[in-house]
Amino acid sequence: MSNTQLDDLKNKAAELGDDLKHSAKEAKLEGEKAVDDLKHSVKEAALEGEKKLDELKRDSAEQHADSKAAAEEKVEDLKAKAEHAKASAHEKLDHLKDEASHKFDEAKLKAAELKQEASVKLDELKVQATEKFDELKKKATDVLGKFKKDDQA
Repeated sequence: MSNTQLDDLKNKAAELGDDLKHSAKEAKLEGEKAVDDLKHSVKEAALEGEKKLDELKRDSAEQHADSKAAAEEKVEDLKAKAEHAKASAHEKLDHLKDEASHKFDEAKLKAAELKQEASVKLDELKVQATEKFDELKKKATDVLGKFKKDDQA
């Protein structure tokens, strides 16, 4: 394997590492966006709840006791929805964290595999270089020996 091939292998390993880092960052950003979106939804639900509560307070003064009970039921429903949205946001965030962690672990594993592969290839190249050097050294010694015999003759 040539130095170019080894360099290519190293470059591919670096690119894969970079790609995996980018994937992990993208997953993190997606998770943060999902959390922000869910927080926004929770705030909208809370604002909507406040609006409904204010509306119901005005109406309750004019309506009977039955309408007050209905208003309280709606408020509880909105609270439950807000809690549900909050719980859902936490679940999605946890899932995205797990996914990002898994991708990062995969990236580390792949990088380790590529490092091991490069190490093996480097060792092979060292052995080949040593063998070639020994072969050239022997040829040079043989040629020098031949020149010495020719000089003595």
